Amino acid sequence: MTGILLDTLVTGLPLVITYAGVFVLFRVLRDFDLTVDGSFVTGGAASAVLVGHGMAPSLSLPAAALVGAAAGLVTAVLHLTLKIPVLLAGLVMSLALFSVNLRIMGEPAISLATGQGLLDGFADLGPDARDLWISGVLLVLDVAVLGLAAYFLRTEAGLALRATGLNPVMARAQGVAQGGAVAVTLMLANALAALGGALTVHTQGYLDVNGGTGTLIAGVGALLLGDLVLRPEPSRVVKAMAAVLVGALLYQFVQVMALRLGLAASDLKLVTAATLTLAVAAQILTRRIGGWLPAWAVRRPRGGHRDLGERLARTP
Repeated sequence: MTGILLDTLVTGLPLVITYAGVFVLFRVLRDFDLTVDGSFVTGGAASAVLVGHGMAPSLSLPAAALVGAAAGLVTAVLHLTLKIPVLLAGLVMSLALFSVNLRIMGEPAISLATGQGLLDGFADLGPDARDLWISGVLLVLDVAVLGLAAYFLRTEAGLALRATGLNPVMARAQGVAQGGAVAVTLMLANALAALGGALTVHTQGYLDVNGGTGTLIAGVGALLLGDLVLRPEPSRVVKAMAAVLVGALLYQFVQVMALRLGLAASDLKLVTAATLTLAVAAQILTRRIGGWLPAWAVRRPRGGHRDLGERLARTP
């Protein structure tokens, strides 16, 4: 069991920041942006190549985030200037980033040389001790990034972004520049996705050009699982970020258990689809059960907020 938990932490903690980017899309922008599938790999590729050219691993992480933010900016330009829906603009960008990522990497898969990784200092430890130390470092990084994201979303600028996603008409009436808010939100989401990709390549030691496929869907599954456990209210940004952390680890635990039970790596997309379906169904069932209970027994979020599962179920 210890091995399963360590595998979950080592493989799940690097993805927490990426799923925080998905959180920004769903909870703040309240839209779908497939750019994150490509920017996840772009961030990892940029970090790996920069480290290979002599940059310090710690400096390659913010550089990867900037590259991801640039990808989000292009998506925003497509959406705002050409009036392409965010979903379609993200699909276009994810296709474009596939070729861009191949150009950056130079080949379909790249590996970090020994000693180039951010966490290679623990390589001489025993397997369990190494995984434990790596998990500790990743957890500190995750908490720091999630804390900064939560702090930003509680500032005046962050509240403007949240208001734009919740009610664009009201936000515009209050003087919020809607186009700028959308652009900043897309840039932030893809910067987080790219930063998660960079952490992933430093943890795994390699990167595949197809490694970002399904990132958005996996992030949705993680968010749903976190919502089921912590039930964060829309105004409680810190608790919502904690739900991202919990959901990411629960989702990865399901993936690790699937592999331990003998499923092939090629079956993990099916596991993701099943996890997402069950999580949506669980949220809908929980809401219906709540409707049968007396009002005092049900804690409902304030502000008319709907669970992510309910919004997905109502999406045409």
